[in-house]
Amino acid sequence: MLLSGTEDGLRIRGLHALLRAAEPEEPLELEQFEGGQRSADEWLAAAGTVPFLSDRRAVVVRHLLRSGTAEEAMSDAHSRLAALPPTSLLVLVADEEGGDDRRNARLRASWEKAVRAANGYVEDFKVNPKSLRALLKKEVEARGKKISDRAIDTLLEMTGDSSSRAIEELDKAILFAGDEESVREADIQAVTIPSREWNVYKMVDAALAGRVGPAMHQLRVLVGSQAKAEGAAFQFVLPTLSRQLRLAWQARLCVDSGTSPSNAPDAVTRLFPAMPNLQKMAPWSQDQAMRFGRRLSLDQLREMLQVVSDADARLKGLLPGFSSMETLERMLLELVRAASR
Repeated sequence: MLLSGTEDGLRIRGLHALLRAAEPEEPLELEQFEGGQRSADEWLAAAGTVPFLSDRRAVVVRHLLRSGTAEEAMSDAHSRLAALPPTSLLVLVADEEGGDDRRNARLRASWEKAVRAANGYVEDFKVNPKSLRALLKKEVEARGKKISDRAIDTLLEMTGDSSSRAIEELDKAILFAGDEESVREADIQAVTIPSREWNVYKMVDAALAGRVGPAMHQLRVLVGSQAKAEGAAFQFVLPTLSRQLRLAWQARLCVDSGTSPSNAPDAVTRLFPAMPNLQKMAPWSQDQAMRFGRRLSLDQLREMLQVVSDADARLKGLLPGFSSMETLERMLLELVRAASR
């Protein structure tokens, strides 16, 4: 069995529920491994061992993606997985990993293919962004409380597209609300640790309003320290900023056509890129983009995208520049200037 997908919190819930269900009466023989620390041969051998004091033997492999692809971890992966005895319960967990998202997706796909080829079961933990609001409402109601749509939207804006993060932060807000009947927007804002996407959004929002000080503050929150400026820029500042501006550009097309992303005609949507595509975004993400789209013209957005591209070139040495931090601060000041034209 492989627990996969992009929602870490839901995946861990699934693992705990699976182990509880597999141990209804007697203790389960359980052994855990870490991918990348022990070879696939070792955890396959452990899974194939006949249980001694239980009907079944469970082996859980966490952080599976650190083992590489299924082909890199073991030869003839699907045949070796299929050869495990009926007494074996092998649970592979594709935990969330940092680094290159495309590489992680490739590793995850390789293991999913191998497990399915061995007639194993793959549970893909993911959530449709458009159904996330309803899911969070159910989480609150299950704890005997209420929450407004605005409070949920604030939570989603602050945690990004991850339902796992939203649920974790919601748990904190419920505790913070105490004996109150409802979880308020103020409770969400008080305890939620914002995502980097939220910080970029606040930085751009301040830049559009000409508030240089708050915009610089958000930039420094994102970067952390001057020594980490270049890594932070390439890892999330520039990609997230570029993504938000491209969504705002699509939103501006909707504004100029007098429509909304969900009802945009083909003449508008055919101009949308495959990624990021505004129509496929969650409602809160569409609302963010529309707020920027109403404030910026297409010419301003083109200039701002060029500013981000130039900052990327300076950091790579393709254009003249100084330190990484200076390059990011210059970029921000140029965004403020473009927004004020």
